[in-house]
Amino acid sequence: MLDIWSHSDENQVKKEWSISPVNHSLSLKDQALLMNIRSKTATLNRNNVTRTQAYLDFYLKHPEVHWSFLAHMVSRNGGWNMTDLKASHISTLLSYEKSSILFRFLEKANHLIFQDAYPQLLLYAESKKAGKPLFYLLSEFHVSHFMNPIWSLFWENNNKKELLTVSLIINEQNFIEYNLLKNPYFQQKVLSSLTYQLQEKLGFTLVLFPYRKGSSTLLTGLGVQQFSNLANRIEIGKKLYVLLFKNEDVLHGALRFSRESSHTGSREDYLPAVFSSKANSRKIYSPTIEVAWTDFDHQSIMPVDWFKDIHGATKFFHLPASIVPADMEKTHLYNLIKLTGISELHGVFFDRKDL
Repeated sequence: MLDIWSHSDENQVKKEWSISPVNHSLSLKDQALLMNIRSKTATLNRNNVTRTQAYLDFYLKHPEVHWSFLAHMVSRNGGWNMTDLKASHISTLLSYEKSSILFRFLEKANHLIFQDAYPQLLLYAESKKAGKPLFYLLSEFHVSHFMNPIWSLFWENNNKKELLTVSLIINEQNFIEYNLLKNPYFQQKVLSSLTYQLQEKLGFTLVLFPYRKGSSTLLTGLGVQQFSNLANRIEIGKKLYVLLFKNEDVLHGALRFSRESSHTGSREDYLPAVFSSKANSRKIYSPTIEVAWTDFDHQSIMPVDWFKDIHGATKFFHLPASIVPADMEKTHLYNLIKLTGISELHGVFFDRKDL
């Protein structure tokens, strides 16, 4: 395991955490900036496709903010999971009510993370433009006090990429823990449901990173177990970060894939030999987000600030030294076979020489 901060970093951040946040009087310029960020965030938070593209666009302009590209790749998976609910290999297993509830859960998580994280990214971009840190405005977006000293430290030294990334992973997973997963409705309807538990136990919950290598699109990634457990989600987030950014073939190939293949929500984006966004194809039907679901109108919430326990947060401040990229294509395809039954996939898989 690799530590991601020095003793001096730790002392500086903990000192700032121990000080109560100060309310700043806002200038007219501050107010105009806040209005602009709120407007841009709301526009791009329309659906999974707009969010996913926004993360990529930000990373291309600010490649030192690793988390934004990680969020782009994970958000692609969120979109694929949403459209799976209307895809031919899963839709027949779920009632309309069950698929709608699962969609609302996935969409809400995707929406809430963007609502919290994207204003942070935009404030960083505006700080670069202004030539001075503007992170005193984070509280105006109800961002946890946890993030203020982290952004300040990153502003002073943008080599602290791992510290910023891990902190954002911790923050966003705690954010949805306290603002979504503890919701009794989703606890009962999703996390405790037989459908969800069965999917998790059979290993269908994969986070896939497609990446280009030569003329091929390869798949790597990790399986996700016990999504309802906060510590597990943070650890899988850190492993995904190391997998993506500490393997040059994966990073450059994933970036090339992202630039060359716009996210639609259909799994055809990365595996057109198996999936099709056309309903009358002999392949597995995997619709786009636009076709599968109409935009969902989210009720606004007053976020809960989760940050109360310094040790509880900082115990995650380390990274795996390395994660070897596994070839996930066969795992992905065998999971599909288990899920759909062999008869539906006849002629799609068994003419593939590599299975």
